Parts: sequence; structure tokens; C-alpha cells
Amino acid sequence: MTQKTATAYYEYEEKIKGERIPYYEPWLGDEELAQLTEVIRANWISEGAKTREFERRLAKLHGVKYALAVSNCTGALIIAMKALGIGPGDEVIVPSFTFIASVSSIRLAGATPVLVDIDARTLNIDAQAAERAITPRTKAIIPVHLYGQAADMDAIMAVAARHALPVIEDAAQGLAVKFQGKPVGSFGEIGCLSFFTDKSITLGEGGAVLTSSDQLYEELLMLKNDGRLERGMYVHDRVGYNLRITELQGAVGVAQLGKLETIVRRKRENADLYRRLLEGLPGLEFTYRDPRSFIVPHRVNVLVDDPDSLIAHLEANGIGCRRFYLPVHMQPCYDVTGDFPNAERAYRRGLSLPSAPMLGEDQIAFVCEKVWEFFRAP
Repeated sequence: MTQKTATAYYEYEEKIKGERIPYYEPWLGDEELAQLTEVIRANWISEGAKTREFERRLAKLHGVKYALAVSNCTGALIIAMKALGIGPGDEVIVPSFTFIASVSSIRLAGATPVLVDIDARTLNIDAQAAERAITPRTKAIIPVHLYGQAADMDAIMAVAARHALPVIEDAAQGLAVKFQGKPVGSFGEIGCLSFFTDKSITLGEGGAVLTSSDQLYEELLMLKNDGRLERGMYVHDRVGYNLRITELQGAVGVAQLGKLETIVRRKRENADLYRRLLEGLPGLEFTYRDPRSFIVPHRVNVLVDDPDSLIAHLEANGIGCRRFYLPVHMQPCYDVTGDFPNAERAYRRGLSLPSAPMLGEDQIAFVCEKVWEFFRAP
């Protein structure tokens, strides 16, 4: 790492710490400390009883038979593809408008990502575009439940059924989200979750794979656990990874799940408050809310004509905010040619406002006051 790169890396950390109203921060407290204390006193900090409890509760929450905690969602997506036998020469369909790990995981599994556009309203994968992209080499579809809103799983599962393709759900931002009353992550063969710091619940880092298939569960477990079904044995049936978490993370996860109902309620209430306080503001619109989806806002998203200028104004007032994801086809490491008008339009206009679950009404009111101030300026 060059000195310039290192300086920029740490300057970013200091910038985040200096925000008056942070872009996002988790809700951690006495509940997590109590769980961590139990683990430390038990003197067992690799995966154990707390991790198993965390997995059981995740499986129940999503209505699936199995949940396996892993070190991150990227790893979850990789072993999901590996468990389905996907690798070199295979193609996997995925939206271009997503966090890059949705696509990089395909490359890291040895397969070829085939990027498609999104629906202009929901900002999730366009099922018709996905179907048009299917070739004899297609081996799976990865819908992404982006920003806490479910993809159109009726349409995606219908496409998958017509072409006999498995579905791997990227539900990194989809914890507690539902489509037509059913939890996301439970529609396809495998669902993948993230517990990074900015997710509804966090382990600091971490993820999970979900499935109801006995066969896939066994494959996923071996792939997570160095190619074996049990630790402490040295016979390895597969070439696997080490994607285990620590018991410390599992304990934090147990405490965080105990808060999930409150987190979901607060996130939804905060998003509604933003909408009320910014209602009628010329030049700003909120992203579409699909009535078929029970939304757990990963971000409070708005569309404006000049997001960079609004960000500069908000940051000058100590308010953390971000642009939308740069579509993967525009990323320097991919540079894919193709027609992605909806993804590009979303990126050009999209901006995410502070969305932590424990934001106070006064903080949200301050953010909205500064947004109004920006648009009223001559």
C-alpha cells in the first residue's frame, strides 16, 4: 500500500467518525456485552453453542430448514455456486445495479457473470431482461433484494422454472424482508445474508447461507469447513474453504436478533418520517415502494438531478450520505459493454440519506431541514 493510498484509507475513517449525523451506525449495547461475557467466561471462542443458536434462529426466521453462519456474504455466494456445481464455462445471470460482491462472487467461483438491467421502479433485477439473457451455458440466476426491497420473486421463479435453473438469492440487504408474505432467502435453492456493520443486524462482519435441501446443506457445510463435515477430524471429502465465524460473533448475533423487531420497526418509521418531512419538495422524489414487498429499508433513498451537490451541502453540515452504487458494467475492473439504461439512470440520480435505526426524530428533522435549504438556495 502506498503512502497516498494509506492516507486516503485512514482519512475516510476519520471522516466517518466526524459526522454529526452518521450515514449509518449499528445499535449495540448491554445485550451484546452480556452475551459476550458468557462466551469469555466459558473460555470457548471458536464456533459453539451461541453460533448454533444464532443459526437455528435465522433458519426459523426465514422459514427454511438450515442456516449456516459464514464469515461474509461474498463467501456465502461463492459456496452457494460451488454447492450447485457451478464453475468454469458456466454463466450466472445477475443485475448490474448492485454492490459489486454480487458479481465478483461469480468470478471467484470460476463462472462468468452475465449482467442484466433492473426494473426502472423497484431498482431490482428485471425478470424479462434475465430471461432474454439465458443461453445454453446459463446455470443460475441471482436476484438481489436491493436496499431492503424484495425483487419480483413471482416473475423470477417463473423464469427459473421455465428454464430449469436454480435461483440463488442475494439477500445481503434483505433480513426480515418479505415478498407476498414470504421471507426472502427462502424462495430459491439457496439464500445468502450479510451481517456487515451497515446491515439491520451486525456481527461486524459475517454472513449466512440458507437452504431447505439436505443435500445442499451437507455440501455447503463441507465447503465452509475445509471440506469436512466436522471439526476435529482430518479426513476431507472436498476441497473447501475456512468460512467459519467466531463464537464471539455468534453471541453478538444472538443479542442482535433479540433486537430485530425493534430495529425493523424503527427503520420503517424513520423512512416514513423522511417522506412526511420532505413531501412536496420540488426536485426530489423517493424511490418506489412495491406494495407486494414488506420493506425493511436498508437505506432511505431519494432521486435528485444533482446528487453530488446535495451530498456536498449535507456533508458541510455534518450529515453523512452516499451516492448509489456505481453499476458493475461501469466499474473499472469490469468495463462491460451493453444496454443498461435503468441502472445508469438510478446511479445518476440516486442518493442515500442517514438510515440508522436509532436515529432520533430531531436528527431526521435536521437532515430534512438541510435538504429543503439546499433546494431553496438561489
